[in-house]
Amino acid sequence: MPQPFLPTFKDKNYIVGFECINERPKFEGAIGRCIAIWAYVDNGLGGLFGILLKNESAAAHSVFLVLRRWSNQRQALDATANTMLSGDTIATYKALMDEYGSLESQRNDLAHSCFGICPEDDDLLFMIKVEHHVVWQADILPKLDAGTYSGSDPHQGLKENMYVYRMADLERLYSQMKQLRWDIVNFNAYLRHPERSECVALFQQLFSEPRIQQRIAALK
Repeated sequence: MPQPFLPTFKDKNYIVGFECINERPKFEGAIGRCIAIWAYVDNGLGGLFGILLKNESAAAHSVFLVLRRWSNQRQALDATANTMLSGDTIATYKALMDEYGSLESQRNDLAHSCFGICPEDDDLLFMIKVEHHVVWQADILPKLDAGTYSGSDPHQGLKENMYVYRMADLERLYSQMKQLRWDIVNFNAYLRHPERSECVALFQQLFSEPRIQQRIAALK
């Protein structure tokens, strides 16, 4: 998870601009990997919808995609899962969806934010959501242009809404996304073939994972 810019990084210089990230290709690559792998996580959920309906036809998957908004898709998945699953499978489903929600939020931040760099530290990447950046610009830039700004720091609003990634944060996020993708693949395999011993073993391993058990406990 990224850290708030304030107060830890208050003394760090920054440059925010649409081409800044080009100067940090390692961050460009890390962000691209996180965004790219998420499509495969979503692909797994589309497959899960068909499995729960006992209908893995193109028509069933098309219905899921037509829902478009994740909130609608989640409602459809939940309604079907609550009908078709029970015991350890519904508990695992809920844990996976809880983790999905946490990681999706971070993916969306990466896809819909403005970025900045630190001139003196190339292991820092600054991020501010578009909506916060727009509001800050609309408030401050006209005042600066007219010479009517009376505060002590015109960048205060920017700093209050800015977050800081280190490369290790993005590498960890990618690893979590990759793990979730495999977890959904293995969960789907078990639901498709609960009679196969290898699928049972994969599900039992998934269910016993400490992080899955922690989420199950937290959701009770």
